[in-house]
Amino acid sequence: MMEFGQPLALWTGLALGLPVLAHLAYQTVSQRFAFPTLRFLSFSTIPRSGRRKPSDWALLLLRLLFFCALTLLLADPHWTEPDDPRQESFSISECLIVLDCSPSMGGWGGWEEGVRYARSLLRSDDQSRIGLLAIRDGTLAEWSVGTERSDLALALEELETQSSPWGIQAMIDRGADLFSPHASEKRMILISDFQKSSWQEVTGSFAERGIEVELVPVGHGDDPWADRSGNQAVVDCKASSLGSGKVRVWAALRNWDDRVAERVVSVFAGGESRQSERITLPPLGTEQVQFVLSSDDFAQAVVRLEGNDSLATDDNQSLWILPPAPKSFGFWRQPADNPVDLMERQFLGAAIKSAGDGVWMRWRENEDGADALRAGGGMPSLDFLMIVGLSGWFEDEGLSDPLLSYLNAGGTALITPPEDSYVRMNRALREPKILDFSFSGKKRTAFPMDPFRIDVLPENSSLAKVFSGDSSRDLYLAQILQFLEVEEGAGARVPLRDRSLRPLVLERSFANGGKLVFLAFRMLPEWTDLPLRNAFLPLLVELCSLDQSSLESGGALRMESGEKTELGQVVFHAKGKGLHQVENQRIEVVHPLIESMPELMKPKELREAVSGRRLLQPDKIPEDDPALAKASLPLWPWFALSAVLLLLVETFLSTPRSSLISHKEAPRA
Repeated sequence: MMEFGQPLALWTGLALGLPVLAHLAYQTVSQRFAFPTLRFLSFSTIPRSGRRKPSDWALLLLRLLFFCALTLLLADPHWTEPDDPRQESFSISECLIVLDCSPSMGGWGGWEEGVRYARSLLRSDDQSRIGLLAIRDGTLAEWSVGTERSDLALALEELETQSSPWGIQAMIDRGADLFSPHASEKRMILISDFQKSSWQEVTGSFAERGIEVELVPVGHGDDPWADRSGNQAVVDCKASSLGSGKVRVWAALRNWDDRVAERVVSVFAGGESRQSERITLPPLGTEQVQFVLSSDDFAQAVVRLEGNDSLATDDNQSLWILPPAPKSFGFWRQPADNPVDLMERQFLGAAIKSAGDGVWMRWRENEDGADALRAGGGMPSLDFLMIVGLSGWFEDEGLSDPLLSYLNAGGTALITPPEDSYVRMNRALREPKILDFSFSGKKRTAFPMDPFRIDVLPENSSLAKVFSGDSSRDLYLAQILQFLEVEEGAGARVPLRDRSLRPLVLERSFANGGKLVFLAFRMLPEWTDLPLRNAFLPLLVELCSLDQSSLESGGALRMESGEKTELGQVVFHAKGKGLHQVENQRIEVVHPLIESMPELMKPKELREAVSGRRLLQPDKIPEDDPALAKASLPLWPWFALSAVLLLLVETFLSTPRSSLISHKEAPRA
């Protein structure tokens, strides 16, 4: 059918009367004839009379068609197919239920109230087509608008509160696309507790899509849209060693209410309550409590708030109390006893063992693992390899292949130069393409009072983030008495230089996370006083990334419910609270802290956020609707062409013929 974009332009059709009036007023002009004499003709008067019928019907019809084409052209006509969405928009109403499944809905009776309201919508007599959007099994689940209500009811019973990386914003973004483009009425019903920590950054543009938003607050009790009360939570737990098989369990407790709360805190281990303590939580305040357990008897513990409050899911937290599995390190050095190598090995070994957190033993020496790796006996569980005094013995034993395999598998290695044989050291690293660099000699300070100094670290470097204040001054005052003059090659990076910009450390990274660090100086008093300074251990730890995976391979990894992480070749999804172990990695899954906050969004702010701007009329389809663009065919080019053709024909027909007529001279009477 034909429709018009500018229907008011049809009033220009009144101009059709103009050519009719023009043809009625037209008078035929008589032609003059030469006559020899008027002597014998008598004079008479012929009365004038108006024309009752238009003259020249063909030309009149042509002009009427021209004015019709011009009128339709101005009205912007287009042809709409029979299945145009406009033809069905007056009879279809759609409704989408968006159900918040975040953990905070489990408190204050919000979940039961929300499910009950959604169930009542499915049982109502409303003839609207209904859909459902929620979180199920940690992912976004959708039931398209028009799904059978019985199927929606079954899906509703299978839902539960849970944490998920798919937040409220993802549901809002997806929900607007689930409506049909030809629906006359689009309603989105948001069922939620509208917790401020979850909704404060949510934005939408439902107004532009003609979607009406209905907010259904649940879990607010008798005072909707007021901040909720009556919740206390366990917000953090940690375990630390006390020695002699004892471990201290420390817990932080939070009162989210504006009134004083008296609660009993207990620690459970082995399925039984071991210790309890009564505490007083100040309004909107935090308190701490400590317990002492035997780490030899129990591997895990649970800190719990006794009794019930408004949100039960944050009343307990589980934690590992076993000492974390330490990471292992080992050495390669020349077979013959060398006092210099032995001194450096003892110093580095003591330094690595002290690189923990001061609570647990984070590192242990694994000499058997280093020997097995040296013999090419597979890939042992060695986290850090140190090769002291690398020289000709490394090349003679053919250790380049085991070292490359170790680095390509993700291992970390530290290399220090020898006292001599620098050329063989350079060749042993360059030829197998372990580290590309050039060596030009050994640099020694001429006088002990004029040592080499470490250059100021670039602001954007990782080392600059570690050293600041007194620690950076301690690093910059380090005395380097001798070092090898090297120049980095392809693939090598220089994280540390002296003040003459000569490299002091070379570094190379490998594809699977492996890392090789080459020191141009030795960790000996004859080479530098850096080992005696407080800056030495942070420098060594940062250069070799020894603390980068301390949680991932040693102690328990703390994750919030709903998060995902990669542990080697395994992707772990923290679906619920509790303790887990993936291979050698211990994991603690805790309740998200933001889900305990009782503050709520204000309804006016929430409407403005999700609507974007003033709602459109439900029966108005935006001009840029893709369904409308596909169903409408513009006709104005055809009417424009018709008007031009009619104008040309009319111009041709209305041109007057020549009135010059050749007459013979009249004979004289």
